[in-house]
Amino acid sequence: MSENAFEWAACIVYYEDNNALQNLINDLLNQTLKPSHIYISDNDSKISPLINRNEINITIIKLQKNLGFGAAANTAIKRAIENKYNKFILFSQDVLLEDTSCEKMIKQLNLNPGIIFPTMKNRKNNKIFSKGGTINIFTGKIKLNTKKVPKNIVWADGSCLCFDETTFNLLKGFNENYFMYFEDVDFCYKVKSQGGQIVHIETNVSQNPNGPSSFLRSRNSVIFSRRTKLNSLKLSVTIRNIIGSLILFAKFNFKDAFSRFYGVYKGWTLEIE
Repeated sequence: MSENAFEWAACIVYYEDNNALQNLINDLLNQTLKPSHIYISDNDSKISPLINRNEINITIIKLQKNLGFGAAANTAIKRAIENKYNKFILFSQDVLLEDTSCEKMIKQLNLNPGIIFPTMKNRKNNKIFSKGGTINIFTGKIKLNTKKVPKNIVWADGSCLCFDETTFNLLKGFNENYFMYFEDVDFCYKVKSQGGQIVHIETNVSQNPNGPSSFLRSRNSVIFSRRTKLNSLKLSVTIRNIIGSLILFAKFNFKDAFSRFYGVYKGWTLEIE
């Protein structure tokens, strides 16, 4: 295998947490297979990234507006492609890795072009929150498995994904309508539906996940279901969100209940591609 088969670019989505970013960069520089270049998309942060390492080429791309995760990811990856990189690992800024994580992902990518992802752990409680995601078109449940790798992996958490230029260009990047959350579900689902592979590898990567707001969870799940064009999923996701809203009302959590109802409305009225 040629030497450039192991060249890759780290693409990081950044927003106002310089300490987390610096920790990630330190981890990247301690990898057994280091990135050749790091591209950072700064989503119009008031706290700009301050990098105190000079062992590697780092490009910071300052966006003039916070366009969300998908748009920032697309910006960083497209810049890497312009500079002749064709393998990438996409990171959220708060990710930390085992020293061999990147090498394992890139080696697997060379064997299985598509999407490669690690086991994801929550640093707040040291528990696994992702070994790969599934979608149930009848119940509308879109979830990450925590105990074992699903037999039919449909998606993976977007805070650490490895893929190549061909996979990225297949979908013209991440859909930017979501702003935050579900762009990873959408991206992986589309790759899988077009015959691409989604492969889990045994290496632990950690994050401090917060999860979407009630509004974004309902809105974006509806947007995703509409984009699949599966009537059963559109119906089940909508019903699931409405039931969730009613349960919140019954618990007197009126703010989140209204947010979920409003999210369903916005998810159905937003124009999608």
